[in-house]
This record gives sequence, structure tokens and C-alpha cells, in this order.
Amino acid sequence: MMHVIYNSDNYYVVEYSDQHVYELVDKRSARGTFFQGDGAVRFMDFIRIAVGEDASVEHVDDFLDSFDVLLDRRVVH
Repeated sequence: MMHVIYNSDNYYVVEYSDQHVYELVDKRSARGTFFQGDGAVRFMDFIRIAVGEDASVEHVDDFLDSFDVLLDRRVVH
């Protein structure tokens, strides 16, 4: 099952709950990555911290910008 848990003009984050996987996609560059296992747990912990600090789209997008180096897969729309 797929759930979009974050969607902005710049990013989306999708949870594949049956596989315990999260996908992060940068819409501007059409690149993304997957987090699974311990990486998925840490990624969601970081998301919760970022949202807890400031839930604005600008703040969360700025936070997601820090994952740019991990976006190693081209995304086809």
C-alpha cells in the first residue's frame, strides 16, 4: 500500500507501508531515493523532528534539501 505523507511544489515523500520503505523525490530535478530498514526509521525520525521544529512547507523543504546528495535515481513522470 502506498501513502503520500508529504507533498509540496518541490518534494514528495511516499510510504510503502507493506514494505516498510519510504521514497523521497525532488520534483525539480526528477531524482529520488528509497529508505528502508534502519535508514527508513532514521529518515522518519528526522522528518518528525523537522516538522516538530516548524511544520511550514518552507522549513520541511529546506530540511529535505539536505538529502540532495542521496537522490541517485532518475524519476520518470
